[in-house]
Parts: sequence; structure tokens; C-alpha cells
Amino acid sequence: MNSTLQQEIILEEGKLTKASTVIDLEALDRLYADDIMMTNVLGHGCLKSAIMDEARRGIAERQAAAAAGTPIETSYTKEDLQVVGQGDTAITSYRFVVKLKAAALNLDRTYRTTNVWMRRDGRWRVVGGHT
Repeated sequence: MNSTLQQEIILEEGKLTKASTVIDLEALDRLYADDIMMTNVLGHGCLKSAIMDEARRGIAERQAAAAAGTPIETSYTKEDLQVVGQGDTAITSYRFVVKLKAAALNLDRTYRTTNVWMRRDGRWRVVGGHT
């Protein structure tokens, strides 16, 4: 695989990690293709609208917790990132660890994710994924 392609995708995955961690709606909207096909951790298919709705729900929950005086501490890290690609398509696979802590919450989860990236109009976007 082309090392430039691999570096580009690693950079894009970094942007996705940051956007997911801070729930940056504008960045998520840019990174996810409008026609994305995603399978979530429960095995349900979802479209971009559902992904963005979940992000908005996350923002609302964080804001409500902060207003109540119980802010939520979060971390989201990727491990074992693998990239394969050819031309304008790349696939990533990685393990990600999500941690959430609040007054009555201590969540520590590890998942495996695969993303399918395509370069469209000069920009990389996630067009498919499975967690």
C-alpha cells in the first residue's frame, strides 16, 4: 500500500477520534458521508441522520450533567489501528476504548471498529462502518 495513502487515512482517523471525543457536530458532518451505511454495536444498521442524532443526544447529556453539577469525564482512544487501501478507497480497523465517569457512572468499554473511507471531491469521508 502507498505510504502517503496510509498517512492520509491515519490523519483522518485522528480527526474522527477528536470529533467523536468532543462531539464536534460540524466535524462529524464533514467526516461522515451523507450516504454512509453504519452497523452499530447492537447490530442495527443506521444512516447518517441516526449517527448525528446520537451525537446531539450525547451533547445534551453532557450539558445536563454539567448543569446538575455532575460533569461527565470522557476519554476515547484508538489502539491497534490497521490501514489497507488502494486508490480512492481505504479500510481501517482498530480497537477503541471508551471511558465515562460521573457521580453514579463508571463505564469502561472496548469495541472493534471497521471504517470504509472514500475520497470524494478531494476529501476523505467515511462511507461505511461496523462496530
